[in-house]
Amino acid sequence: MGTKFSKSEIGEVIRRVITYYLRKRELGLERRKELFLIPKFPAGLQELLAEFELYGELESVDFLLEEEGLEALDITGCRMFYTYDKKDVSYILNGLLAYEKLELYDPSLDMLRALKEGKEMDIFTKISIYFLMSGKPVIVRLPYDIDSVSGGVFGRITRELKEDLWDMGITFLDLKPGFCEFLPAGEGGALTLVTEEEVEKAYKRGKKLICAAKTAVITPLAADKAREKGISIIKG
Repeated sequence: MGTKFSKSEIGEVIRRVITYYLRKRELGLERRKELFLIPKFPAGLQELLAEFELYGELESVDFLLEEEGLEALDITGCRMFYTYDKKDVSYILNGLLAYEKLELYDPSLDMLRALKEGKEMDIFTKISIYFLMSGKPVIVRLPYDIDSVSGGVFGRITRELKEDLWDMGITFLDLKPGFCEFLPAGEGGALTLVTEEEVEKAYKRGKKLICAAKTAVITPLAADKAREKGISIIKG
């Protein structure tokens, strides 16, 4: 028996897609080319990919995986490469300049530590460090909210890593991509100055993401307020 959807659920999907494409057409935007790193085959990935598929963005994404298995998700329209294939790795490394954004899905604590210390422990950290050095957006996607992790050593370590990496320019997001994530920063009202007031305004509106231009200035008070409220600021 097929899954049944309520009228409100169907209406919400239609509203989101139409709003997105009308805005995209209004701005005359081209697709951004994105590199998506998956260092393992984690739980929860299906939900995120379904969102990308909903917005028709999968064809602008290249995936680099450690394990064969993404085919099982039955997601079409994207290209998949694997770290065990030397030709795939060579293709990705030689084409890094073409990518405008990097996403890293559910990395281990060791990988996050390596990024913090600038250590190229593997192909994923090597690519991530390249994006950071190039000033391009780097996003870490997690199937959980770090700030909601219970106390103890694990919770303390993960939160400290998030704060340090956030200061380095890495944005932490959950499985639900926001509308403006698909829009190039600098278009459609991306901020050139992010102040504490802008962060507070976003918080009151229930927003978890602020899109800023690549050259945007983020005031120290805005950065502190964003961390306090759990709001991510993406520059790109």
